[in-house]
Amino acid sequence: MIKPVSIPLDAKFVQDAAYYAYITVFDSFKQGFRPRFGNGGLVKHMLGKIGELAFFRFCLENGIAVKHTPFRNDYSKLNGQDDFVVSIMGIDKVVEVKTQTIKNLLEPDEMLKLFYNKAQFDQKPDRDFIVVFAGVNPQVTQVALLGWIHAEKIAKAFINDKLKSPAYAIPISWLKPMEMFLEVR
Repeated sequence: MIKPVSIPLDAKFVQDAAYYAYITVFDSFKQGFRPRFGNGGLVKHMLGKIGELAFFRFCLENGIAVKHTPFRNDYSKLNGQDDFVVSIMGIDKVVEVKTQTIKNLLEPDEMLKLFYNKAQFDQKPDRDFIVVFAGVNPQVTQVALLGWIHAEKIAKAFINDKLKSPAYAIPISWLKPMEMFLEVR
């Protein structure tokens, strides 16, 4: 069973997530961009930014060099490079963070499935990236990094087509623990 890595939330952390979510949503809507899947409103974007900030903090606390972050002050133009680029043992790796709400965040059910939107995933021609899954509790008082997986393995997951938008349903048991993140190849 994977042991999630809890990242402490404080007012500044949540404020930063809200700031980037606000810019993302309002710049995007100003330009006429609409969410491709489901509700892309402020709260959903804020949860995503909380997950990204948690990963960023994890990198800083573990001495992982971060060469690029998805944090921008202008989202009025689309940017295909809105993922992390980290350097591990001199090798650059693209890392995408996916965040979802989970009730028992620090002790997730072994049957839990994590979702990656099929259209978004299939749009990426290159599968040479890492996906880190983050979770936020329903009260948004706690965030944890659940684990990571190579993108190429996601393509082997079951596709849940009963959602608003079909998504790969990745079993939590497929994730590698964050303690092994420095072993990414």
